[in-house]
Amino acid sequence: MISFRWEALGDVQGTKVLDLGAGTGRHLRALDARGAWVVAGDLRPEVHAASGGVVQLDAHHLPFRDASFDLVVVSEVLEHVPAPLLVLRECARIVGPGGRVIVSVPRCGPEVINWLISLEYHRVPGGHIHIFTRHELRELSRRAGMTVERMHHSHGLHSPYWWLKSYVGVAHSGTVWVVQRYERSLVRELMGQSPFLTRMERAMNPVLGKSIVLYLRVDDR
Repeated sequence: MISFRWEALGDVQGTKVLDLGAGTGRHLRALDARGAWVVAGDLRPEVHAASGGVVQLDAHHLPFRDASFDLVVVSEVLEHVPAPLLVLRECARIVGPGGRVIVSVPRCGPEVINWLISLEYHRVPGGHIHIFTRHELRELSRRAGMTVERMHHSHGLHSPYWWLKSYVGVAHSGTVWVVQRYERSLVRELMGQSPFLTRMERAMNPVLGKSIVLYLRVDDR
């Protein structure tokens, strides 16, 4: 499930990338396949290998020198951390002036619905503690010394899926037949096995996209 669009990112061959909050490695594998040198960084790494290595870290205090990367991918991380501005400033520092940072977070509208449906959704340990509006994201980026060059919504099929999980109860939703069927459909789309679902997701993204994706450029100092 790649949040960004390749046409917006461009050629990454030989690019030094930090996948911050790498999780299970969905972005690092895609970037690595296109020739990027990728470091996987996470508070609790779930991946065991990356072309640039795996680093256990705190996103608020990145253990890298200034301007040591060309790109940082921060996908579905800021909603979890106590100080998102500090994280963005650290990202800007390690790519330096002219460097790029790609951020994705849950979109405000669909996220509010999840919070209203289920307290469990955002009160679990390590869960979401922030909801960001578009204006707030622009302001955080500005304060971190970055300019928003482009933004869009992604994962339109995932908003109804999470509303359903929240409604039936996130903890045991995996045992509910309709959730299981929906999840299988999402996997088919993610694996490129259903052109129909891919077209449907693209059509749904502007209205129901679960995530908002920002392409940021670090300002010259």
